[in-house]
Amino acid sequence: MIKESTETRDNSEIIDIVDDNDVIIGLRKRDEVHRLGLLHREVHVWLFDKEKNIYFQKSPAHKSSAGLMDASIGGHLNQGEEYLEAAVRETKEESGLSILESDLILLTKFTGIKKHEKFGRINNFIRSVYVYKHPVSDGELKADPLETDGFHKFSPDYLSNLSKEDELLFHKFIPTHELPFVLKYLQKI
Repeated sequence: MIKESTETRDNSEIIDIVDDNDVIIGLRKRDEVHRLGLLHREVHVWLFDKEKNIYFQKSPAHKSSAGLMDASIGGHLNQGEEYLEAAVRETKEESGLSILESDLILLTKFTGIKKHEKFGRINNFIRSVYVYKHPVSDGELKADPLETDGFHKFSPDYLSNLSKEDELLFHKFIPTHELPFVLKYLQKI
């Protein structure tokens, strides 16, 4: 099945707007949410292999963050959707993996804002970050070429010792707000 382009989908999706307490206060089209910088909900899900290497998706050329490494799985919550529900759906859509809510562990939840001045977008979000508690293999992951430049993985050693220059290879909040929690989880298992 071929997905419609990100630009088309962005213009048609309706998502919840939330207040600082994560209470739904309205609905807007996804493109309006980003154009106006309205606070909304997102999820990230992290995947790893048997050696505890962590999977990332590389942002494709048509996205505002082209070439940067992002979470294994990520996306917006649909209208009326809960965080865990969205994490399961996004995992299926972006990797082909069918998982259960009980397979996910909440690592952290935080608020962030990222301005993409070149594209006239402001991503103002509350994000729940999960880890899938079972190792996966490269062959299990099915990347959508319209959404990503594929899955790439990095070792925990490399990710634990990122230089300031290396941090620039990743989306803004990945090295500081998410990876420490993923690495801590992997140390415990």
